Amino acid sequence: DDIIKKCSDKEFLNTLIEKYWFLTNDILNDKIYFPLEGYLYPDTYEFYQDTSIENIIYKMLDAFGSKVEPYKDKISSSKYKMHELLTMASIIEKEALNKQDREGVSQVIYKRLDLSMSLGMDVTTYYAVFKEMGDVLTKADLNSDNAYNTRNNNFKGLPVGPICCPSLESIAAALNPSDTNYIYFVADVTTGKVYFAETDAEFLKLKSEFIK
Repeated sequence: DDIIKKCSDKEFLNTLIEKYWFLTNDILNDKIYFPLEGYLYPDTYEFYQDTSIENIIYKMLDAFGSKVEPYKDKISSSKYKMHELLTMASIIEKEALNKQDREGVSQVIYKRLDLSMSLGMDVTTYYAVFKEMGDVLTKADLNSDNAYNTRNNNFKGLPVGPICCPSLESIAAALNPSDTNYIYFVADVTTGKVYFAETDAEFLKLKSEFIK
């Protein structure tokens, strides 16, 4: 509870924005559940027992910074901001398991954003309503109106922030989408393999085959 409180303290967050190049005012949005979601790099760390929460956060952000530093130029030249790219990467992380599929999912996200289509991705709904992947999503869940749920018919664009902590491979995929024209995809939940489609008809065929 103390950590969540500290990570939501806007005065503290502003000091972090000044300290780290990859943090922007986007994390101050009141609709974000957890402002540092996605930025606290998961790793094995060693701390003294009396280490402060602030120092733990600094060390995890330092680790994140060192991991994404090689992508800094590509991030700077992207039409999307760091926060948006990390949000994309978090969706990619939840939707696909390997490099090729992740780059394919990335391309679908870019394509849908370019076409002003809803992303319509269940993984954002799970996060929006605080459910675990695999839980049943009700009609009320899918229609819930918040800043994360891209399944809501009125939702356009990206969620307000990341929905998990993405791997470096997913971050790289967000910066390097595949060169295809897919607009849809379906994941086989038994194997994790992702299948892509360009048309409604192809998508409906995949749904009938892989979604119970």
